[in-house]
This record gives sequence, structure tokens and C-alpha cells, in this order.
Amino acid sequence: MVKPIMEKTVDKLRIEIYENRPDMGAAAAAAVVKELKELLAKLDEVNMVFAAAPSQNEFLAALIAAEGIDWSRVNAFHLDEYIGLPKDAPQRFANFLNNAIFGKLPFKTINLLDGTAEPAAECARYSAL
Repeated sequence: MVKPIMEKTVDKLRIEIYENRPDMGAAAAAAVVKELKELLAKLDEVNMVFAAAPSQNEFLAALIAAEGIDWSRVNAFHLDEYIGLPKDAPQRFANFLNNAIFGKLPFKTINLLDGTAEPAAECARYSAL
């Protein structure tokens, strides 16, 4: 397991500093995998929200490589989306996540925001999920 090069606590916030992005991504993925396995041991399924940005690349790659997770019991959601971009626009967060993780693991469901829909209606639809 990757260890931080520095750790400290400010108020109640624990801060870990890593040598580089791959180490940071591996450590973040290890923490998520641990929690996910604990939740899947207790629950039939788990909802998980994913952020879309290049800053997530190392984390997502490490998560994909993790072993022992039954992804068929995980419902994937993405955090946010641009309004008004065409569905095939490479800038869309849904497209980033489809390429980075959603298309690489067998999730139970993949729930995407539709940035082409009327915003209030789309917020209501997504909230209901």
C-alpha cells in the first residue's frame, strides 16, 4: 500500500500528501475499495457518484484495477454535466466517464445526466433515481 509522505490534521480535516499523482490515486482508490467492500458485505447494492475530470485519471485507473468488487451490485452516477452540449461532445462529463470507467466495469446501472434536457425537469428525473 502506498504511504503518504506527509500527514497532518487541521481542525477535523485529515490531510495526506503523496509523492505524485499515481500514488495519490492509488491511495484514494484503496480507501474507496475498502469502504465499498464493507458496504457490499452489508447491502444488496450500493450507489456511487463519480466526478469527471483529468484529476480523477489515476484514481479511476486504480479503481478499475482493484480486485474483489462485485460491480454488478453498484449503481453508478455522475456528479455534474454541462448544459446544452450535444450528446457526442467530447467535453461532456458523461462521455469522459464512459471512456474512463463506465465502459470498463460491469455496473448494475449507469445513470447519466442529460445536459440537452430542460434543466429543472432533468434535475427532478435525476433526483428520483
